[in-house]
Order: sequence, then C-alpha cells, then structure tokens
Amino acid sequence: MDKLIVLLGYMFILCVVSAAGAYLPQIRKMDDRQTHFLIALSAGIFLGLLFVMLIPEAYEQSVHHEGRSFETVSYLLLAGFLLIAFVDVLIKHFHMASCPCECHQDDHKHEITSLSAFVGLSVHAICDGLALSAAILGGEEIGLVALVGMCVHKFVVMFSLSSSLLLTDKDARGRWFYLVAFILISPVSAIVFYLFFSGFDVDNVVGLPLAFAAGTFMFVTFSNMLPEAFHRKDHELKSFIVVMIGVCISVVTILLVNLVGGHSH
Repeated sequence: MDKLIVLLGYMFILCVVSAAGAYLPQIRKMDDRQTHFLIALSAGIFLGLLFVMLIPEAYEQSVHHEGRSFETVSYLLLAGFLLIAFVDVLIKHFHMASCPCECHQDDHKHEITSLSAFVGLSVHAICDGLALSAAILGGEEIGLVALVGMCVHKFVVMFSLSSSLLLTDKDARGRWFYLVAFILISPVSAIVFYLFFSGFDVDNVVGLPLAFAAGTFMFVTFSNMLPEAFHRKDHELKSFIVVMIGVCISVVTILLVNLVGGHSH
C-alpha cells in the first residue's frame, strides 16, 4: 500500500481521536486519577516504542544502510531532545510570567493563556508530525506503534487543553479556534514533512529524521509524561503497573506487526 495513503489514513484517525479528547470535557469531566492513569499508559507505550523500535531503527538505518557514524545519530538524538526541552522551557517561562501566583503553577501547567504559549505548543505539535512521518517512512510496523502511542498522547493532551480552556474567559468560538488549530497542526505537518522527505532517496534519509524524532520522544516521555504519571504519590504503584501495561502493549504490537510483516532487526 502506498505510504502516503497510509499516512492520510493515520492522520484521519489522529484527528478523530484528538477531536474526541477536545469534545469530551464539554459533556463529561474526567477525574484526576483517570487522567494520570491515561498519561501513564501513554508513557509506557512511548517507552516501548522508543527503546524497542525508534532508537534501534535510527541507528540501523543511519549506520548500516546509509553509512553514517554512530556520533551523527547521537547528535541528532540530542538535537531532538534539546529542541523540545527549549520549547518546554519557553512555554513555562512565558506562562508563569503571565500568572505570577506560584501556588497555582501546577494547576495552570497545561493552560493556554498567551500567544507565546500557543506558538511553543505549536512547535511541539509540529515535531509530533515530524516524528510520525519519519516513523512511517521507517516502516509500517514503526508507524503503527507510533500511531497507537500518539493517539493516546494526543487524547490526553487535547482533553487537558479543552478542560483548561473552559476555565478561561474565552468564548466558545475562541476556545474552539485553539482546539481545532492543535488538532490540525500535527497531521498537516506530518504530511508536509512526508512530502519533503519523499523528494529525496528515502533509503538515504530515513535514519536522520528517525533519530531526531527519537530525541523528541525521549524528552516528552522522560521529562513530561513519566513525572506526570507518578505525580500522585498515593497511586505510584498503580501508575507503575499501568506504565508496564503500556510497555507491553507497545512491545506486543511491535512483535505482532513484525510477525505478520516478516520484518525483524
């Protein structure tokens, strides 16, 4: 099947899941415990994807198929990690500057209140699109697992954003402007990056965006999702179990797709 058709299908699924996450707070409130368990599940899926597929595939493609050095792949991993770290710092810096009440910082962490925060989160969403397009170029098994993890991740993010926007003074039209923009940024950027990389010899460029994407996944997983998953001290053991379930889902999905597709590393 043509990879562009697969990508368009994945984008449709991602948009539907994101829209569901944005709409549900309007009709049902998810409690704090349920939200953190969803984040833990997504973190586990990302962990499995990162260590079992993205990093090994980035090194295999770049070193063995494209003739690049291990150092080059490592530099791109670091670059992806640092870019998302920089975006995360910008978001927190400009948001906290607009909300000086320190006692409320944790409550406001995901709330969009300024253009600068919107831009920062948009860059993050664009990197999500890069990661998904690179994963699809790397192979259908990587793309499928990346889609599963990203759907859970996007659902949680959109649910959180939608919930926080209900607490602002924005009217319904203003809230949905932000939400629709976030729903579309990752799919549109994924298509743009796919078309861009398709202009090259795919066999010679897949490893580089995969390495960069692995770096972005690494920061999101270790600096955002896992700390948030274990935020509630009274549910740490349950959260760990949910993380392990996510890892198992990721690894089993990888093994099944490899078995069906006959692909192995």
